[in-house]
Amino acid sequence: MKGLIINQFGGEEQLQIKEIAIPLPRSGEILVRIHAAGINPVDYKIRNGSLKFIYRGKFPCILGRDIAGVVEQAGEKSGYRPGDEVFGMLSLNGGGYAEFATVKESHLCRIPEGISMAEAAATPLASLTAFQSLQKGPRINKGDGILINGASGGVGSFAVQIAKAMGANVTGVCSKNNIEFVQSLGADQVIDYNNEDFTRLNQKFHKVFDAVAKSSFSKCRKILKKGGIYISTIPGKGLLFHKTFNFISKKKADFIMVRPSGNDLVLISDFIKKGLVRPRVQRAFPLEEGAQAHKLIETERVRGKLVLSVIRDCNNNSLPE
Repeated sequence: MKGLIINQFGGEEQLQIKEIAIPLPRSGEILVRIHAAGINPVDYKIRNGSLKFIYRGKFPCILGRDIAGVVEQAGEKSGYRPGDEVFGMLSLNGGGYAEFATVKESHLCRIPEGISMAEAAATPLASLTAFQSLQKGPRINKGDGILINGASGGVGSFAVQIAKAMGANVTGVCSKNNIEFVQSLGADQVIDYNNEDFTRLNQKFHKVFDAVAKSSFSKCRKILKKGGIYISTIPGKGLLFHKTFNFISKKKADFIMVRPSGNDLVLISDFIKKGLVRPRVQRAFPLEEGAQAHKLIETERVRGKLVLSVIRDCNNNSLPE
C-alpha cells in the first residue's frame, strides 16, 4: 500500500510517499481501507519533533489520527462487516496517512448519512476534543454562557456548534477575517481578538474553552462565574498548579487530553444527523501533497479542517478560501 511516511523529525519535506506493507489487524481491531485522512496540528508537532517527549513511535512512521473509509476486514464477532463506511480516531502513534489502517473496533463509528468521506475524516479528533472538553465541569444547561477562544479553527469550529447543540449561548473569539465564518457556525456573539481583549469583558461565563491554548486561567478567571471552569488544550505548568486547588476553588481550571471513543462519536453523529453540527473542510489535498498541507496548517490560519484525499473521488465539499 501507499503511505506518507517520515524517517526522522524535521520540516514538511520529511513527508515522503513510500510503498509499505498493509498492517495486520489484531484481536479487537478492524482493517479499514482509508478514503480520507484528517490533518491536525498534533501531526506537524510530532513531525517537527516538538512532541518527542511524549511520542514513542519508531521510524519510519505514518502520521495521522483521523480516518474515514470502508471496512476491509473484520472478525466474525464484530459489529461491522466489510463495506461498512466508518470513521474514527487512531492512537497517538497514528497511521492515517495511508491506504489502510487498523483501528480498535471501540474507536470506530458508522459515518452518518449526508456527509462526505472528507468531512467524516475531518471530524474525529477535533470533535472529540471539543465534546470531551465541554463535558468537563458542570453540565451545560439551556442558556448557559460558553466562550470559545479559537472559534474558527478545527477544534473551535466544532466546539461552537456542539455547545449550541447543547443549548448554550456561545461567544466565539477569532480574527476579523473569520467573524462571518464563526457566525455561520451559530455563535451568538463574535469577538475580534485584535480589537477587543475578551478577558476584560463585563460578561461572565459558565465555561471558557481555550481551543488554541493562547490565554490562561489567571487571565480568564475574572470572566468565569462562580462554579465556572476554564479548559485548555495544553496542560501548562500554571494550569497544572491551579488544577490542584480545584477541590477548594470556586472557579476551576482543567485541560483536555482527548481520548478515542466510538461511543462519543455516536453522540456527535446524532448531532450531525439532526443538522446541528457540520464538519467544515477548508481544503482537501491529494495524499501526495501532504507536505503542502503541513505547510498550510503550520500557519495556524486554517478555517475549519484540512484533509488528505487518499481516494481522489472522496467528495471534499471544501470551503471557499
